[in-house]
Amino acid sequence: MRFLSCFIISIFTCMLLLTGCSGQTSVITTDMIAPVMEDGLCGYIDENGNIVIKPQFEDCGSFSSNGLAYACKDGKYGFIDTSGFFVIEPQFDDASIFSNGYAVVGKNGLYGVINEKGEYTVKPAYTGIQDFTACGLAVVMQDTLYGYMDSSGNIAVDIQYDAVDPFTDDGLALVAKNGTYGIIDRNGEYVIPQEYEYLEMFADNGFAMAKSDGKYGFIDQNGQIVIDFLFDGAFSFAENGLAAVTLNGKWGFIDESGQFVIEPQYELVYSFSNGRTIVKLDGQAGIIDESGTIVLAPSYPYISSYGDNGMAVFRAENGKWGFLDETGSIVIEPVYDYAASFGSNLLALVQKDGLCGAVREDGNTVIDIKYQNIGGFTKYSKE
Repeated sequence: MRFLSCFIISIFTCMLLLTGCSGQTSVITTDMIAPVMEDGLCGYIDENGNIVIKPQFEDCGSFSSNGLAYACKDGKYGFIDTSGFFVIEPQFDDASIFSNGYAVVGKNGLYGVINEKGEYTVKPAYTGIQDFTACGLAVVMQDTLYGYMDSSGNIAVDIQYDAVDPFTDDGLALVAKNGTYGIIDRNGEYVIPQEYEYLEMFADNGFAMAKSDGKYGFIDQNGQIVIDFLFDGAFSFAENGLAAVTLNGKWGFIDESGQFVIEPQYELVYSFSNGRTIVKLDGQAGIIDESGTIVLAPSYPYISSYGDNGMAVFRAENGKWGFLDETGSIVIEPVYDYAASFGSNLLALVQKDGLCGAVREDGNTVIDIKYQNIGGFTKYSKE
């Protein structure tokens, strides 16, 4: 469970996100663009590597579906449109992307919320605010405690928790207080009592991984134990109905009845993705399928989870990064200093000599490796 620890992200790293600030544009021929940092300035490129808003900002973020992105000029943040011009003038000390029609902004160390016209719906008064989720609520922080507010600034769930997660689309959220975890609904009522040492949200099969008396097991949406608390560690169930668990320092996989389908034998495992998972033996990573059959014997220091396109990032013994297919065969040679998994646009961000670019599935470079940072590609509205 990844609890919220900060609310405004304005510095991004290569391969993940990015930051930047204002400018002019060429004609955009794709609805997927990403922020880039070049020579200390931020702009935007399309999927073909064409500059669509020239680097000229101190900081900038990915475009939201409403066609707006935060951008910084002379130390102040505002919001630009896809022509690169400010539609909400730079006036904030910090800013987040728009989410569900609202953006979090900061002034003088406090945070508030604006709408797409740049009007405050919540004036800066809080230590932190996270983006609004689809259910209409956002995590809010006051001093060191957390709660939830609506877009008008009304506190929907009292600020009282030591840590929280955002509400899911189902209207449920994980909360923690005094070292114990539970799950609440939008009204702040517990649907799972706050009595567990650790807890995760429900997987697709309706089971939630929980920890009690130092052991891990699984409960259903009624809070009933469906798999006894027998394990030393556990991951949530994957889409294939298997969950990784550990006993006596070794990892294996159980099915929804709690029976082992892959006996505990590995030093480390990942959750299954696209019918494959990564396992470690003697410090080396390999690949197995859902039956436990070895697809690739442990032979590399690191292999990532498989992406939707059936390719995984790996790090070779020489420290260089490349890509494997579902059989464990090398499809892109390990020549990069770092590589990220392929995105939905079938581009993978790569790094060489401290600079970033992107490759396609055939290994051909589509975005020249020349940028200090490249952010995630996002769609924006052309309307």
